Amino acid sequence: MSLLTPAVPVNWRAAWREPGLRLLFAAVLIAVSALSSVAFFADRVERALVLQGAALMAADLVVVQGAPIPQVWRDKATSLGLQQARSVTFPSVVLANERPLLVQVKGVESPYPLRGRLQIDTPGGDLDGPPAAGAAWLEGRLRDRLGITIGSDTLQLGELRLRAAGVLVDEPDRGGNLFQLAPRLMVNYADVQRSGLLGPGSRVRHRLLLAGDSEHIAAMRSWLEPQLPPGSELADLENARPELRTALERARRFLSLAALCASLLAGVAMLLAARRYVDRAFDGAAVLRTLGMSSRAVLGWHLRRLLVAVVVATLAGSLIGLLGQQALVALLGDWFGTTLPQPGVRPLFVGLAFGVCLAVGFVMPTLASIGRVPPLRVLRRELAPAGLATWLVWLLAVAVFLGLMAWQVRDARLAVAMALALLATLLVLMGAGRLLLRLLAPLRRTGGSAALGLAALARYPQLTLLQLGGFGLGITLLLLLAVVRVDIVDAWRSSLPAQAPNHFVINLQPDERERFAAILRERGVPNSGLHATVRARLLAIGGRTVNADDYADQRARRLATRDYSLGFGAEMQADNRVQAGRWWDGAEAMAPAFSVEQGLAENLGIGVGDTLTFDIAGQQVTAPVTSLRSVAWDSFNVNFFVVGSPALLEGLPATYLSSLYLDDTSERLTLTLAEAFPAASVLDVRPILEQVRAIMERGALAVEMVFLFTLVAAALVTAAAAEVSRDERAREVAVMRTLGMSRRRLLGAVLIEFGVLGLVSGVLAAALAAITGYLVATELFDLPGRIAAAVWWLGVGGGTLVVALVGWLATRRLVGIPPIQVLNSE
Repeated sequence: MSLLTPAVPVNWRAAWREPGLRLLFAAVLIAVSALSSVAFFADRVERALVLQGAALMAADLVVVQGAPIPQVWRDKATSLGLQQARSVTFPSVVLANERPLLVQVKGVESPYPLRGRLQIDTPGGDLDGPPAAGAAWLEGRLRDRLGITIGSDTLQLGELRLRAAGVLVDEPDRGGNLFQLAPRLMVNYADVQRSGLLGPGSRVRHRLLLAGDSEHIAAMRSWLEPQLPPGSELADLENARPELRTALERARRFLSLAALCASLLAGVAMLLAARRYVDRAFDGAAVLRTLGMSSRAVLGWHLRRLLVAVVVATLAGSLIGLLGQQALVALLGDWFGTTLPQPGVRPLFVGLAFGVCLAVGFVMPTLASIGRVPPLRVLRRELAPAGLATWLVWLLAVAVFLGLMAWQVRDARLAVAMALALLATLLVLMGAGRLLLRLLAPLRRTGGSAALGLAALARYPQLTLLQLGGFGLGITLLLLLAVVRVDIVDAWRSSLPAQAPNHFVINLQPDERERFAAILRERGVPNSGLHATVRARLLAIGGRTVNADDYADQRARRLATRDYSLGFGAEMQADNRVQAGRWWDGAEAMAPAFSVEQGLAENLGIGVGDTLTFDIAGQQVTAPVTSLRSVAWDSFNVNFFVVGSPALLEGLPATYLSSLYLDDTSERLTLTLAEAFPAASVLDVRPILEQVRAIMERGALAVEMVFLFTLVAAALVTAAAAEVSRDERAREVAVMRTLGMSRRRLLGAVLIEFGVLGLVSGVLAAALAAITGYLVATELFDLPGRIAAAVWWLGVGGGTLVVALVGWLATRRLVGIPPIQVLNSE
């Protein structure tokens, strides 16, 4: 006979009337509802954040190469139903009002841009599309430097005479490599072909922009990767924009961490509800054993009831989660400044899988003891089957959760960190619980309300450990999320201060440095100082020639063949951190050395001690790698993948760059700098800066919303932890009242009992959350760690008050039940 086909049919109507099964059903329902809501909402927010990042590339995927885009590539994109547009960029000289000026020409075709918005200011009003044939959009500083009147003046580009039709206010994909940009001139794609400027030797870059759903984009990427010729590259948000990649990665981690906290709280509530269900099922199981049913059949009978309840609750919870997040989006969608995309199907499967797996993992270790109920329990209720040790039940439950977590979070570092934090939390709570029971044991035979409440903890050690684990984990996770929600998010925001650099000045010559610095000092402009840089191509690592074919990863292949802007300096940037090796100090700066960004080193297999050889203007420069650094790309300070010691700079054709913060009153300074340094370029990165800030703010708001769901799960944990001892408490209250104990004294003892539980749980939770939050900030998010005082008073004070109140409310109902009714039910 199958384990799930019991000999005794299940009376579902009677089963539903059982408080234990209803509590378990409610736990699963609320758990899956909260988890599904988190999963659906987080999925939509993450998709919105990715789309916002894609808006700064004007596409989801971009192919970049020196040769024209093959027609077969465009045909493939069409067959996959992808949107596409071509663009071409190259440097050239434009002539207007007898003034020549080096510009960066960009030819685009409709429907550019595929993501984001092109904003053009014309005499007839704002536009948002490519220029018509014969027209050109000019960047504001280009208009000013040429002295052009928009709408009437013309300019010469190669063989073309173009009408200055509008000012280019915002261009989605203006970012990229800042050090290759000059003032922008945007023209129609067809005009570029007629300009006569695309002959042999021109420094042209062709782009194919693609946009569509993620599955078709992934298919296009897979099809393109093996066909890309040397020098070509595929650019997406993950590899094209390091400053946005960092911001998006942090936003994803925040959402994942918040969802994990809600998930674990839901599982804890299910474990506690399972304990309540099993305790109430022992008597019925004993009756079934006296009727001749085997242990296996008894277990199967209860397992069938449980699985049906779990499946129904999981399906209902998934539906509630879907509806709940729709309501949340309706209420909060405007807060994100954009329409949230529809979620994918993955959150639905996440909710279903988590509901079933959490039920099995958190309930089965406790449920297994039902099959071992002795028939003699019908006469002697004190006979209970030997169950698993409390610590083992918790360990099995956490092991199941960690497996699901690793599948859901898609972040190995975060999953491992949470696993270690959970195991440490569990060990600390169980160890503290054992110590508490040992200290309270002498009080079991003393009198007084305080002693009575403390002795109650020692009389039921397994329940005390279970409740301590439930309260402790619940408070820890709530405090941890509070730390993330407040301290870490604030640290993330402060990593991009209000006066973060919003302009870059590049291509300053060595003899212009003092005059440039003097202008900035005179105007009081915040700046990062001057940084020497040269263009270089990586030739060899450790004496072995770099070849893209040696790398399987596409990102590594692109990094192996790209040009680099090498930086040089005696001091490390303030937002860089040495992860391996050591930075050169003092006399060491006079020795040839390189420092490499950690991500680049991992992709190309560069380690401390390896030598790097670069080609710099035909000159080969070789030096050892003495350190690997982490770089805060989203700080908008001047940063480099590779930095050389000052000793390497001698004899190299270096130029200089700086980053500045210009407020609205300093805008005129850009024209002053352009006139004073004609060969230099002043680049406005405010659109990118604002986009990163938007990702930060909306990511923080998303964590706030997920926190609300976590509060619901925490409330369920608190209720379940109080309910788990309901039967024992009911018997104890009935006996005490029969012996003449007053209602006031009983409730006073309960306040002491649950207050101590809350105090111990709160102290431990505050310490664990503070330590874990600090490590999460510093190790996972690369942010400064700090421990807020609020964690302590919320954990200790809030934990004590809330847990005491919950216990008092739960027992207050029991005091009103006549003792004879409780004793007759035994």
